Amino acid sequence: MKDYHTHHIRPCGGSLCSVTPDDWERVAAAEGMTPCFGVHPWHAHAVQEPAEFAFELDEWLCRYPTAEVGETGLDASERHKPTLETQRLLLHLHLGAAFRHERLVHLHGVHAWAELLGILKERARCNTLPRVLLHAWNGSHEMAREFLALGAVFSVGYRELSHPRAVERYARIPAERLFPESDDRPELWPQTLALFRLLRADK
Repeated sequence: MKDYHTHHIRPCGGSLCSVTPDDWERVAAAEGMTPCFGVHPWHAHAVQEPAEFAFELDEWLCRYPTAEVGETGLDASERHKPTLETQRLLLHLHLGAAFRHERLVHLHGVHAWAELLGILKERARCNTLPRVLLHAWNGSHEMAREFLALGAVFSVGYRELSHPRAVERYARIPAERLFPESDDRPELWPQTLALFRLLRADK
């Protein structure tokens, strides 16, 4: 089974997400992986010229027609709150590029799922919503239902799957909309797959 969201080259294949533009060459060159071009919200401060970034993202997506977009999103934790405005701007640039190029976009959300939901709903109303994957999903049933109505898919890793309420949390997400990820812990992939298969067995 492929890895649906990772930052490491994986023998099983999957979506290799960048964290800054300096990472784009690496992900593009990885054999057997789907490159994902973006700026992680933790690194929003590294983008000095948003307009230039948007132009470069468009160029890279044109060069790699099977590439995806990300990782992007919002992180409202205390550590990253100071860059929230920049994160929001970059998120919209990523979503716009994903929509124009008809690509999947990988979304990170920490203390920000509700805001992300509002942003995606507004784009749906304006008919500018791309396909989205919510990585490391740990939200409520109610919020998952709203994201599902927007066409979202979800990926979960060892941290999410080992949570005491994992079965309850993911039971209502259709099997075809929930996928495994390693994120930044590829060494836990065997355990992740084992827990994921147990979860699927309950469906």
